[in-house]
Amino acid sequence: MTDNVPVRCPACRREQSFTPPTFPCSCGAPVTLPVLRDGTPEEVGHRTWENLWVAVNCPSCGHRCHWPQPELGCDCGAVVRVPVAAAPPPADP
Repeated sequence: MTDNVPVRCPACRREQSFTPPTFPCSCGAPVTLPVLRDGTPEEVGHRTWENLWVAVNCPSCGHRCHWPQPELGCDCGAVVRVPVAAAPPPADP
């Protein structure tokens, strides 16, 4: 089970509890998105295909996969993008 992470809405400054999502890697291991506890959440104003996904490495096999960028709906009506520690970009061959 993953720990809840406090996330402060940038629009109303209200703090909410957020449970990071877990996805299955192709190797079968669960991958829980590594939410940055000290990161700065941002309000989603406009979505693009590129900012809908985050690359994260599987802790078991190291495979780099793209997962949906986690978001949280605040009671004030804002949609908040939760910061995640993304995998470093692959090295050029």
